[in-house]
Amino acid sequence: MYYKKLLIFFLLIFFSNSDAFSQELIEIEGNNKTHKFPVLEYNTHSDIEQKVNYFLQLKYLLHLPGIFNVNPFEKVLDKDIVNNDYEFISWKQRKLNKNIICIQLDQKLNGKSITYLEHFDKRTGDFFELNDLFNKKGRQNLHEKISKKINELVEIGKVPSLKHNVALSYKIQEDKLVIVFLRLENETLELPFSELTPFFSDYGKNLLLPSKTIIRRPDMANKFLKGEGTAFNRKLNYSILIFKIGKEGKATIYRWKDVLKKAEKYTDATVKDNVIQADDFHWDKFAKKKTHAYYSLHLEKLANGNWEGKLQLGSPFYNLVFKEF
Repeated sequence: MYYKKLLIFFLLIFFSNSDAFSQELIEIEGNNKTHKFPVLEYNTHSDIEQKVNYFLQLKYLLHLPGIFNVNPFEKVLDKDIVNNDYEFISWKQRKLNKNIICIQLDQKLNGKSITYLEHFDKRTGDFFELNDLFNKKGRQNLHEKISKKINELVEIGKVPSLKHNVALSYKIQEDKLVIVFLRLENETLELPFSELTPFFSDYGKNLLLPSKTIIRRPDMANKFLKGEGTAFNRKLNYSILIFKIGKEGKATIYRWKDVLKKAEKYTDATVKDNVIQADDFHWDKFAKKKTHAYYSLHLEKLANGNWEGKLQLGSPFYNLVFKEF
């Protein structure tokens, strides 16, 4: 009887943690053995696996997974495409919170070491940033707490002055947020979730605190949309990825046909007031001006959260409905 209970106990542990074994990072295929880049394998959630890999490779390698000739780094290392010198040194996964996939990328940019942290909602594959977890009052509160800590470090001589730039990183653990003061040994600021709860956004509460439902990050930056329509009596499947949105709604938007997966960036794009507008222009050397290249996208947000509009591919226009992926 004892052994039977013990067996049941271990089986419960195994199945309760089985998701941890289904999700891991591996080295990208086609590597030239000089540069390193991670690929997510998530056996039980292929949609999340796809979202994370599409996001990372398009952002850093400038192509979708598997869409390269010889080497996955060929575009980002091509001086005709990218002016900067990149080295992809190493990567690792930080397993600190059960709802979060945190990936650390160690690189060199023009000879200078730099580390990037990319965070994804493990439940949906959505990318998010620290600011997404806080409401307006919370972002101000966090800024004040960090400023207070820096003042203390100045007073004890660990930071030369308030004018000195202090590099920060952070760790989202199961029950607290830890602000790490880089290049200052053993200096951190620990903020328990119990203190931060009033300052979390609705999304932050849903991600970091116990919840029976899942809500999506509301901001349109760093979002996937998948569109469906009909072209010549055939179904047309199209995807876009919206990266950061800047002042006046200026955005970087990539597009691709799902069947080809050749991502191309619109030269001009905005996301503003529930409208997405993206266009391709090229320089007419004879007219000495920008002219429209007959590739455009115009979408308006519907009451149900979907986006409806027209996609121009050359001369034809297609009606599509896009949904958040």
